[in-house]
Amino acid sequence: MSTLSLEITDLKQKAVHALWLPFSRASDLEAEGGPVVIDHGKGVWLWDIQGKRYLDGVGALEAMAIGHGRTELVEVATRQMRKLAFLDVFRYASQPAIELADTLLDISPPNMARVFFAPGGSEAVETALKLAFQYHYLRGEPQRRKVICRQGAYHGVTFGAMNCDGRYHATRTDIYLGDVRFGEIAMGPAKGAGWGKSARHTAGAAEFRQKVMEIGPDRVAAIIVDPVATASAVATPPASDFQELRALCDEFGMLLIADEVIAGFARSGRMFVSQLYDVQPDFLTLSKALSSGYMPIGATLVSQKVIDVFNNTHPADNIFTHGHTYGGHPVACAVALENIRILEREGLADRAAQMGEYFQRGLESLGNHTSYVDARGVGMLRGLELVGDDERAGAFGSARAACLWLRKRLRDLGLITLTIHPGTVFLLAPPLIIERAEIDALIEILDRGLHELDQALAG
Repeated sequence: MSTLSLEITDLKQKAVHALWLPFSRASDLEAEGGPVVIDHGKGVWLWDIQGKRYLDGVGALEAMAIGHGRTELVEVATRQMRKLAFLDVFRYASQPAIELADTLLDISPPNMARVFFAPGGSEAVETALKLAFQYHYLRGEPQRRKVICRQGAYHGVTFGAMNCDGRYHATRTDIYLGDVRFGEIAMGPAKGAGWGKSARHTAGAAEFRQKVMEIGPDRVAAIIVDPVATASAVATPPASDFQELRALCDEFGMLLIADEVIAGFARSGRMFVSQLYDVQPDFLTLSKALSSGYMPIGATLVSQKVIDVFNNTHPADNIFTHGHTYGGHPVACAVALENIRILEREGLADRAAQMGEYFQRGLESLGNHTSYVDARGVGMLRGLELVGDDERAGAFGSARAACLWLRKRLRDLGLITLTIHPGTVFLLAPPLIIERAEIDALIEILDRGLHELDQALAG
């Protein structure tokens, strides 16, 4: 065995004994001989330590907007680290944090007034939830303690965010939360106009209204949704659905939390889906493509309506007692600021809109496969639904098992993707700098994988 082979084997063995990857059993790595170890990336491509190349079809967990290997962000991080690597973010501010907050308010819906920084998306959601509860407390309605989410939703893994889990297929909140929870689920299928085949996987505005009336409007603090319903099978509700949710919240004095951790920052064809659908939420939660994943950072944008309540309440109650050691990290903020400049300079929102149409046509070309069910999405955020139900799963036993097999097979063929709720929808969100030829390569790999899946399903 060569020296390189020994080094690779040694690294994988260290991974088996030292790593516990998220959403996995501790024994999974050992059974698979260790994880695929990624060594470097460039553009939409990744290479593992053995030199195998992969097309990053999910954009490094939906974060990678501007592409791998952008030296501009490396240089910005280096300069900032030399100048000021860190500070006490509870009591002091840095110039990058101030400039990033100002920029975020500039590019977001016009009702946004303040920015609260966090280390990531789950924490950004946690911030919005706490603020929503305190908002109602300050207004003399402390009984408003319920938050309603969509069926199939996923909003993070902190305890508050887990309360807003819509029974997402890969989570087990019953283990951690038990019976003590404030989250409620609007169950589908969605029945409103403009929904496609995805309606059976999630809920729409009509189902939210029904849930509000069941709980009692005066007990509901907020509704939280990803406007594209990414985790809920990339359900892609029509714009009218998000607008109806805004009207529902206004009708009953509830707050609207738009979770754009995945869909934000140009991926939809606009900087934010809230702008694309012409809705002004009360909170906008952000992360992932905020820095294109180059640094961990999250942000909660807060509306003027919420700020006014905090400003006009007795000082004994209006302190927001919440924060994170790494919230507003100066290096992360500097990197995120440069990332936004690149998004704007390179017109990546317009590019996502144009390339998204080309991508959709490519996915629809796979409709000749017996395993194909539907392709849908917005901009460069797409879902490919396969198999459909367990009756069509053949020897796999379940549709979810068939799609898990395909995900691993696609990785072997050189395409990285993932399956989302209900386990039969492939999320496709490559970096926004992807070229047409690279989309063609992605579709070609999918075509090969689906051909093999069709044969396996046929038995």
